[in-house]
Amino acid sequence: MITVSNLSHKIDRNFILRDIDFELEKSDVLGIVGPNGAGKSTLISILAGIVVPTTGKVTYLDNNRISSKQKRNITSYVPQEIALFDELSIYDNLILFGNDKNTARLKQKVKSVLDQLCLNNEQSKKVSKLSGGMKRRVNIAVSLMKDAKYIFMDEPVVGVEYRIREDVEKMIRRMQREGKTLIISSHQFEFLENVCNKLLYLVDGNQKYFGPYNERVLNLCPY
Repeated sequence: MITVSNLSHKIDRNFILRDIDFELEKSDVLGIVGPNGAGKSTLISILAGIVVPTTGKVTYLDNNRISSKQKRNITSYVPQEIALFDELSIYDNLILFGNDKNTARLKQKVKSVLDQLCLNNEQSKKVSKLSGGMKRRVNIAVSLMKDAKYIFMDEPVVGVEYRIREDVEKMIRRMQREGKTLIISSHQFEFLENVCNKLLYLVDGNQKYFGPYNERVLNLCPY
C-alpha cells in the first residue's frame, strides 16, 4: 500500500503541487497524466523520496515510521533523463548498479534482467554506442536490479520505438503480477491504457481526477 495525504510542494512562493490525496493497493499501476508544467515529474520525485514535499506525507506499507534506508530498499526510480555510464557496457552498468557483494546472485540477477528486456545480444555494447531508445531500455533495466516493491517511472518510453515499448509493457505487467506497485508519468495514452488500472490527472499542480482508468476518464484530458 502507498498513501499520499494532503501533499503540497512549492518553490519560493509558487505552488508546484497542491493538496494531492490518493491511495494505492498492492499490484496497482497508476498513470499520472497532465499537460506540461502540471507537476507530474515533481510528484514522481517526491514519491520516490528524492524531493521532500513542503507539506503532507507519503506513507509506504501502512507504516508512518519507515526509515530512509528502508525506503531506499523498497523503492526504485526510473528518471526521465538517461542515468547511465556511457563508457561502460550494458552488462557492466547492470553489475555496477546491482551493488551486491554476492557475485553469483548478482550475475543471476543481471541475466534475469537482460532476459526480461531482450538485451542479451546487446549486453557487451557500450552505452555511448546505443540509440536513444535502447538507452532508455537500459535505463529501465538498471531500475530492475533492485527488487523493489514500489517502482516510479518518469516518461519511461518517450522516444522509443513500438517494439521496445511492447517489451516495457510486458515487463510492467509481469511486475504487476508479482505484486509490485508502479506509478508512471507519461504523455502516451496508448501506453498507459495498456498497463494502468488507475489514473491521476493533474492540471497546474491540482488533482482533477483520481480513480479507475477507463475510456470515460480520457474525456477529462483534453490535451
